[in-house]
Amino acid sequence: MKINSALIGCGRIGFLLESDPLRNKPCTHYGGALSAGIKFNYACDINSDRLKAFSQKATIKPQFLFSDYKDLLKHADLDLAVISANTSEHYKIIKLCAENKVKVIVSEKPLTAEIRTADEILNICSKNSVNLITNHERRYDPYYRTAKQLIDSGKLGKLISIRGSMMTSSHRESSTAENGGGPFLHDGTHLVDMIRFFSGEICYVSSEFKRYSRTKGFEDYIACHMKSDTGVEIFAEAGGNCSYFAFELDMVLSKGRIIIGNGYRRIFIPKESSYYTGFYDLSEEMFPTPKDKRNSFTNLYREVKSVLSNKTNKITSSGLDGYKALEVINAAYLSSYKQKPVYLPLSPDKINIRRIFDI
Repeated sequence: MKINSALIGCGRIGFLLESDPLRNKPCTHYGGALSAGIKFNYACDINSDRLKAFSQKATIKPQFLFSDYKDLLKHADLDLAVISANTSEHYKIIKLCAENKVKVIVSEKPLTAEIRTADEILNICSKNSVNLITNHERRYDPYYRTAKQLIDSGKLGKLISIRGSMMTSSHRESSTAENGGGPFLHDGTHLVDMIRFFSGEICYVSSEFKRYSRTKGFEDYIACHMKSDTGVEIFAEAGGNCSYFAFELDMVLSKGRIIIGNGYRRIFIPKESSYYTGFYDLSEEMFPTPKDKRNSFTNLYREVKSVLSNKTNKITSSGLDGYKALEVINAAYLSSYKQKPVYLPLSPDKINIRRIFDI
């Protein structure tokens, strides 16, 4: 089938990271789409050099290149729009794409900075029968999927707790949504999404954020205690002014333990203790090899293709999933600001990011 598709935002996650020799390919929207048999025939970016570089890579003719997404949508009848522009632009671009009845929209995370605008996005897409996908790519990763299958199977017993960390450098730019916000908003959205993926809906958030060298603006570090509606206790942290990047989930079950992070995964099951008579210790086993080893970006765009061809209407990482992750992050910010727990669902009109961070 012919798919009219556009990449809006030709930066790092759009296509530039494909040149990183260490990353597992594909690792961008361009690479993922291409691996699934989807070729971008339109592109848009405010940076003319990036736009030119992408057009050469994707062999897109000059008349199909645009510096303004509004002009693009005037000229193109799109089936697929992939939005990898700055977070601050997501709302406006998704809204116009939906109003132009683009069939499938893939948006980078977070959908927006606040749930008020994210809620509007969901309503606009629903009204126009548009399928919205949030790029929480770990939902499409074969190893994270295998971990979820193990948990859901009950073989490791009941999920008791999750400890999640997304450690990175402090917030380095001006505190605006244009620069992606603080670490919990910018990258922590993946952490929160994976916690939801494994634990179910989060219904309680108590948190505290810190700034190290400023008195206002987004956080440099945040620590959260959360609870899921299935009774899972959750402890999460993000940021920390670390000299490295680390993403990890440590899940404790009544009959085992799973640790999974960027590039590694481990599983432990009880074995009779060699140290204490009558006790059991955890012993590491080989983590199961997924039957399907296709990487996350390939699986994401295979799903896009299936949705466009009406073979499925099931979306693994939906717009609602993007909203729910953002809701937890907003609740954590609100909890820290008010210095008391916040219970979800959170009303969109109860949160004001600018007031919380004095921006």
